[in-house]
Amino acid sequence: MGRPKLSPDERRDCQTTVLYTMRERAELERRSHALGLTLSEYIRRRTLGVPLPPQSADRETRDKLATSLLRIGVNLNQITKHMNAGRHAPPELPALVATINTHLKILTRHESR
Repeated sequence: MGRPKLSPDERRDCQTTVLYTMRERAELERRSHALGLTLSEYIRRRTLGVPLPPQSADRETRDKLATSLLRIGVNLNQITKHMNAGRHAPPELPALVATINTHLKILTRHESR
């Protein structure tokens, strides 16, 4: 089964020619490849102001940050369980909550690009 047909509004039927030097073209191809985009999609997004996906290095950093956040969340869950059992909150709880908030701000700032 083939790909469904696009509506007339979604169909790309207008072409524009732009001339680049070989170096410029190579740089555009390098940048688009680093983001996992075709050259056309990269140029389209850049010229129309559509956000670009994070580079692979950014993705790796975000994955590590998400894993760290998950670990902190597990610790917070264990602290909550102890507090619900009638024990006092540990003294490091405010710092843990501040760390979680910092990580969340970093993650959501990258999401909104």
